[in-house]
Amino acid sequence: MSGLNLTLDQLMEVVRTCQSIEIEGCTPPYLQDFIATQLADAFPELSTRVRQFDQDQMDRLCQYIKDTHSLTR
Repeated sequence: MSGLNLTLDQLMEVVRTCQSIEIEGCTPPYLQDFIATQLADAFPELSTRVRQFDQDQMDRLCQYIKDTHSLTR
């Protein structure tokens, strides 16, 4: 995904991490910490990258998650 420098596999791990939550209109303030914490044990490098995202990157990641959920739910 443009601007995030994540592989498709990494993006899918993030999406899987968010399966249990419903994201509505905008990027929730807890989302970055939630994703990074959930990824920390199995994917520490990816967790660190997510923690370093700025607001624009988080907004794009959130939109990707929402789009993917709308296709798969």
